[in-house]
Amino acid sequence: MKQLLKPLKHSVSRLLGRVGYSVRKLPPKPRKTSKVTKIMLGGKSIKMHSGNPLCFEYKNYPQLNAHIGSVAALVQRQFPGAWAVDVGANVGDTLAILKGQASMPVICVEGDPICYELLEENAQQFKEVFLVKTFLSDKPGQSKVVLDKAGWNTTLTPVKTESSGQNLQFRTLDEVVQALSRQATIKLLKVDAEGYDMRIIRGAAGILERHKPVINFELNRYNIEPLGESVGDFFDYLVSLEYLNFILNDPLGGLICSINESNKAIWEDLYRYSYLGRPIYFDVWGFHKTDKNLFDEFLAQRRIGILKS
Repeated sequence: MKQLLKPLKHSVSRLLGRVGYSVRKLPPKPRKTSKVTKIMLGGKSIKMHSGNPLCFEYKNYPQLNAHIGSVAALVQRQFPGAWAVDVGANVGDTLAILKGQASMPVICVEGDPICYELLEENAQQFKEVFLVKTFLSDKPGQSKVVLDKAGWNTTLTPVKTESSGQNLQFRTLDEVVQALSRQATIKLLKVDAEGYDMRIIRGAAGILERHKPVINFELNRYNIEPLGESVGDFFDYLVSLEYLNFILNDPLGGLICSINESNKAIWEDLYRYSYLGRPIYFDVWGFHKTDKNLFDEFLAQRRIGILKS
């Protein structure tokens, strides 16, 4: 039977590919008891559950998330002593990439207990890493949500009925950072929270206003729309804080374009383009107006990389 189904599956996959869809079998959901494998990142051996799709991604795309290290090196050169924050730290993969190019202290925030268990273990290889196990939002308190893809790509969505979901305790990033270190100067903020990115960044308004960090987050329509967020309003929010220059990459880090505070329509058009079902989201870098030199240098690096590829 399996042999008979193979041609059918291939035909269906080709047909969907012609209209912009991608079909890939997902690995089984990771569990605490699932097999652990190792991936070399930033010169370190990082443990991951074999069911974590990141294992596949890093093996097939070795440069995945490499830009977090490049920007960290630029930031540290200009702001010696600055800190980074990694929200949605997963098992420590982006921590390893960042630490591979910069020695700055890093605050890692991860709410998923399965990911956090390996994050604790992987983080022991690095100095000045501070771990926080919590979920973040734009305001503190309890909220009932549905927790999907737990253990590898935790996604929080609104409950549809009172009997569904579970109550989670949320904190804001401003609270977390203030409790850890009032003296830290945060100059790099990476957020990867499967749609919650905008809420988490709004909950870091104090950090953005005081420290003006370079920010990195996902614009993933598939996860954003169920939350009822407006990407146009979020663009206005960032501009109100004087974040005026942005770089948009594809999921594998390929440069799409750069925009400024006058390009809200382009921002919204690109979001509309990422129609539900398309295998695309945007990896966004935002720069405060006082860091225009960092924006220019990073954009130049990206363009040179494209010419050489």
